[in-house]
Amino acid sequence: MAEKINSDFAILDVKRGRVELARRVNKGETRIPVTIRGYITDVNSRDDGTSIEFAIDVTEAVERLR
Repeated sequence: MAEKINSDFAILDVKRGRVELARRVNKGETRIPVTIRGYITDVNSRDDGTSIEFAIDVTEAVERLR
């Protein structure tokens, strides 16, 4: 059984499409919908009393239509 998790953010390392994505954000587009699939592979930070960051190997990241 999968355990329910809750998160407010993730960090995505973009390779292909990074320049165009940065241009859009820098021009003021602040909410670009995206679907991310991947695998949690490691613990990336210590527990700060609120959250723990995890490393994710991304297998797919796709911009969604609004």
